[in-house]
Amino acid sequence: MERVAVRDLNGLLRYLADLGYTVSEGPHAVLPDGSEVGHWILSRGSRVVGQVLAHYVDSHYYALMKTEGAPDGEVLEALLRAEAGGVWRVPVEDVVVIAEREVLEALLKYSDELPSPEAGEALSHYEKRATRVMDRFLRSIAETSGSGEEE
Repeated sequence: MERVAVRDLNGLLRYLADLGYTVSEGPHAVLPDGSEVGHWILSRGSRVVGQVLAHYVDSHYYALMKTEGAPDGEVLEALLRAEAGGVWRVPVEDVVVIAEREVLEALLKYSDELPSPEAGEALSHYEKRATRVMDRFLRSIAETSGSGEEE
């Protein structure tokens, strides 16, 4: 398992796909603070070679941030514009990758930048809240699996 500093989640997923991995989006959830958590499965052929777990904000979060307190119609319009403009995703914590060695080694060559100035604004806005979920989530998985492994 590796924690990877990522600024463009879509870029990371494209990078992995470009390396020949099939990237399948699994479940995701919107948290009460407007951030999201997502899970992606990496496979090569019929073999699962890894998983990606990320806590992030996206262009929808930015639209909601900019329309806080606005009437519902304005919020809906902003969300539709965000969707039409292409959804970017920016991790608010290091991305967790649980994978075979070949995937983890490939990640050593990955680097990126924020996908847009708006993404930087959304990240800065979210960081003021500093809600972290990944450590608790990983501890919960370790306890459930009975491994007793602590991060």
